[in-house]
Amino acid sequence: MRIGIDARPLSYRLTGIGYYLKYLLDEIQKIDTKNRYFLISNAPIFYHTYNPLWTKIEGRCKKKLLSTLWIQTCGAVSIARLKLDLFWGPRHHLPVLLPKRIKAVITVHDIVHRKFPETMTLPNLIVERLLMRRSLIRSDAIMADSHATAADIEKYYAMDAKNILIIHPGIPKFTQHPDNHNESTHTLPAKYFLFVGTLDPRKNFRRIFKAFERVDPVQNDVHLVVVGARGWEKNDLFQKLDRHALSSKIHLKGYVPRKQLAQFYKNALCLLFPSLYEGFGFPILEAMYYGTPVITANTSSMPEVAGDAAVLVDPYNIEAIADAMGEVMGNRNLRDRLRQRGRERIKQFDWKQSAVETIRFFESVVGQ
Repeated sequence: MRIGIDARPLSYRLTGIGYYLKYLLDEIQKIDTKNRYFLISNAPIFYHTYNPLWTKIEGRCKKKLLSTLWIQTCGAVSIARLKLDLFWGPRHHLPVLLPKRIKAVITVHDIVHRKFPETMTLPNLIVERLLMRRSLIRSDAIMADSHATAADIEKYYAMDAKNILIIHPGIPKFTQHPDNHNESTHTLPAKYFLFVGTLDPRKNFRRIFKAFERVDPVQNDVHLVVVGARGWEKNDLFQKLDRHALSSKIHLKGYVPRKQLAQFYKNALCLLFPSLYEGFGFPILEAMYYGTPVITANTSSMPEVAGDAAVLVDPYNIEAIADAMGEVMGNRNLRDRLRQRGRERIKQFDWKQSAVETIRFFESVVGQ
């Protein structure tokens, strides 16, 4: 079987979908010694292939903003020439001109553009609105990261549930053990809540900050460490933080390489992840992997990922978030219980199993 893959997420600095694709391909490369794979992108693909059955097809259009145009034009031409049996779009979309003789599968991670369109940049929103429905209709089958996302696909796009397979991702990997300290993590406060994620409205940081104000950070000598890019929204949030009376208790670290991120998890009092919406929520599993208690939302996919190993809260209720923070901060038995449950919970998420299920799914779609 000849399988083409939209590998554009591997041509730029990795984000959620990029990590998903990398770790899943790592395992597929190890275990599949039968099928041929073609990684296709508009730009150089920064991914190591060692399996002789794997080939990179790289274009010369390095600008990320033009990548969608490339896959719909030049990429579609390359795909047609490869005589593929199946094409996989791991980031929601398929080339509109994909030949009908080629079976098609897409992975849908979320439908933010339908549920929280105001949290997206205009170019990304336009692309999702233009291509998502067409891609779902063209697909012979669909993969979803969670039951919550699958339910959203059925609800918003009226897709048949029998054509949707839920394959949970594994736990994102780290390249450095958390005990290997470095200069940037030496400056971490002794006691802190941790937030990990891009600071866009969907991540709910404004309510998190208001909840942090209510746990009396000065009296309890607790800090808030924020890891993630500042996002696209232009607002006065950061100026307000700089001028706030608690500014010395808030640490905006920006983007942190994964080799350092492990240390942030390891030393945190708790991960705060009460997002308004998530298609999956990798930080929940990352925190549990390092024995860090988790407070997350009781909506979308987050209860599915967290199970009984986290404190679930209404993400719209600031008082509920603050109460959960206070309880975790003041109750060592609760923290120990969450750590233990977290260690058990993460055993259910494994990249090798995800890879096995994905290969089996591809073969079933093609009819082998």
